[in-house]
Amino acid sequence: MSKRLCIIAFAFFSVTLAAEVHFAPSMLPLIFQDIYEDLVEQGQEVDFEELSQQLADLSEHPLNLNTATADDLHLLPFLTDQQIDAILLLVYQQPLHNLYELQLIDCLPDYQIRNLLPFVTAEPVDQQEPVYWREMWHYARHDLLLRLDARNIENTRTAKTNNNGNDPMYAYLKYNFNYRNRVQWGISMERDPGEPFYSPHKTYGADFYGGYLQLQNFGHLKRFVAGDFRASFGQGLVINTNMRYGGKLAMLQNGGFTREGLQRKTSTAEYNFLRGAGATISVGKFDLTAFYSARKIDANVDTAENTFPSIQKTGYHRTVNEINNKRSEWQQIIGFNGTLRLASARIGITVTEQIFTDTLIPKTTYYNHNYFRGKRQFAAGLNYQWHLRRVMLFGEVATAQNNTWGVANITGLRYSPINGIAFTALYRYYSPHFDNLLTNAFGETSRQNDENGLMLGTDITAVQHWRFSIYGDAFHFHGPKYGIRDSLTWGGDALLQAEYLPSQYMNMQWKTRAKIKGGEQKYELRYNLNAAVGNWLFKTVLNGNVVLTKEKTGGKPHLGGVISQQVEYHFSRVPIVIQARGEAFYTANYDNRLYLYENDVLYAFSIPMLYGQGGRWFLNFRYKINEHLSLYLKTAQTIYAPKWAVQQNLYSRTRTEIHTLLRVKF
Repeated sequence: MSKRLCIIAFAFFSVTLAAEVHFAPSMLPLIFQDIYEDLVEQGQEVDFEELSQQLADLSEHPLNLNTATADDLHLLPFLTDQQIDAILLLVYQQPLHNLYELQLIDCLPDYQIRNLLPFVTAEPVDQQEPVYWREMWHYARHDLLLRLDARNIENTRTAKTNNNGNDPMYAYLKYNFNYRNRVQWGISMERDPGEPFYSPHKTYGADFYGGYLQLQNFGHLKRFVAGDFRASFGQGLVINTNMRYGGKLAMLQNGGFTREGLQRKTSTAEYNFLRGAGATISVGKFDLTAFYSARKIDANVDTAENTFPSIQKTGYHRTVNEINNKRSEWQQIIGFNGTLRLASARIGITVTEQIFTDTLIPKTTYYNHNYFRGKRQFAAGLNYQWHLRRVMLFGEVATAQNNTWGVANITGLRYSPINGIAFTALYRYYSPHFDNLLTNAFGETSRQNDENGLMLGTDITAVQHWRFSIYGDAFHFHGPKYGIRDSLTWGGDALLQAEYLPSQYMNMQWKTRAKIKGGEQKYELRYNLNAAVGNWLFKTVLNGNVVLTKEKTGGKPHLGGVISQQVEYHFSRVPIVIQARGEAFYTANYDNRLYLYENDVLYAFSIPMLYGQGGRWFLNFRYKINEHLSLYLKTAQTIYAPKWAVQQNLYSRTRTEIHTLLRVKF
């Protein structure tokens, strides 16, 4: 009875708080959370560090809508292609005098304008100033970041720290240079917990070193990148090393991937990026892109047979085996893209060739019979987008070299009969022999291979202050998948989400989702409240799920849930912001596990897995000491229930971490 009273009181507090909403200094943290949580809940493989820096840079140096291009606006993941085209058309007709004129765009609802405001401005149109190389250093923006963490501190009490993965210290150093967004370069170095500072021929000081140079808007040279960079074209069937925005909810609301072409890599992620050089030249309506990458990747190479079974993607080099596998295989990637941009259409051709020094031969298992084997892989694809008034057709057709040539296809149709209502249909087909190692596209599994599916959905914003998103996705696999041994598997995924946005300072969200896949049924229910009151920001989350798995539970339901409350306060007289969150969770087994996005230090992210029985809290502190110096601190702890900790044979009931970051701007 007492638990029910606590939940009722918790919900009453949330609703009462929502009724008192008036003014807040900034909703930017809540906008960040909305973007991240949609991606997290859809199970997307996203480089959140890269996304954080990209959005933070845009918030500090907003885009001028009067000069922004479609590629610039594609950096904002919540805008649809239709909205981007409408913004560009409005500016083309007459430059904006202020951002209130965005309300003239019928397909841009109030909540999207709220999301847009922190990242854009409406400044007068000036002729592009020349780059003065001698004055560049003086007028550029310099950003130096030093981060030091202690993770899972309890490990040090029971284990030694001699390169066995139990050393809790994490560190990175970054420097970024930006001159009018036209000349940008940076360097970074990182060391993960447990990694040695020296190992012969493998590690010298930091475990990872990276750097980039990016030039853009120099005559016909649209963009040039060197060092570490990313590439993405079309729907990602041929190549996509960018952050993945193609979840089902994102596809429904935004209509496809965010296409960026070539883009600098600023994060310390050690996988899924290119290292070399590339350029995009714009000639009339054509964009021509060519790039080349050559870098060593992690793999367990058999030097006697000149083969390796897989590419290791974790980026960790702590144990002897991990260190031996570090940078042991050469990977070269050559690519080309040509895109024709018309007023109502875009069509592009992408070609890549991937070359290894040794031969990739996966160890045979029940699910990987059609995986790629070989030293070279060629892939090519045709992507397209056409829109006329209220209809948009988009997609990509691709093929990739394997033991038998495989084909893949994504075809999407988005129709908006009236402003505020949009219907989306998306069909994808990945043949059993299609297994392009550079593909990162829409799909039910992380590897786009042997899948056939159709998603139908609608996004409704016609009702004032409300947004409804509904989709149903049916899919099947011809052969076994990881964790699914059935030779023919059918599945389904359905979601209903309602959002109430009475003002730019408050929103409430209800979400229910049901998924059936590989003999497992999972049902989820979630409630969110984001609200701003004066200098306070509040976030409330109630999330529960039910899982039924024949093999593990005998068809009996297993329950999981979490209740979370976050509070943020912006001091008026001193530049200090404090965030705090407390949550309690319960999961019956691993299939009930839950993930909640957490605020962290600048450009960082935390998405801890909540599994078992216990609670978690964190405290963030941000202090802008002066115009040039800022300090960020975070401490967090997970506390497991005593009985559950004993059952799991845990050496400690707690998991504690401390994150620190010092930022210097000059």
